[in-house]
Amino acid sequence: MGRTIEIPRETWAVYFDNLNKRALSEPVRIEVENRDIGDQELTRRLPLVGIDLETKGSEVGDIEVTVGDERKELMHHIDNPVRVFLKVDDDGSIDCLEIEDQENGKTLVFFEGSGVPAQFQPGSRGFEESAPSP
Repeated sequence: MGRTIEIPRETWAVYFDNLNKRALSEPVRIEVENRDIGDQELTRRLPLVGIDLETKGSEVGDIEVTVGDERKELMHHIDNPVRVFLKVDDDGSIDCLEIEDQENGKTLVFFEGSGVPAQFQPGSRGFEESAPSP
């Protein structure tokens, strides 16, 4: 059944940094849900290079998801993200990272490898269980 956990904005940078260490080279699939362009699959089974929160310049607060290998690299930029959710399976591994933007679009990063631990403590400071808005 799994569960969905919201990652509070103030912990995004730290969580992404820790996730990057655990999930480096993990194969991921990226999908985008957007009312203007519809649902799109951007990539499938490319290794994760990193998920980063922009901390400087005109793109402060934006999120970049980078995947690729020596032959191909793709960076997906998410403008004005407002909420980030972890969808965690029953074993405590991440099924999907869902990033909602200000325009009601969603970027979904599905972890398709052997399982990346979510590494959260329900009820601890910075993480609370929540369901994403429909």
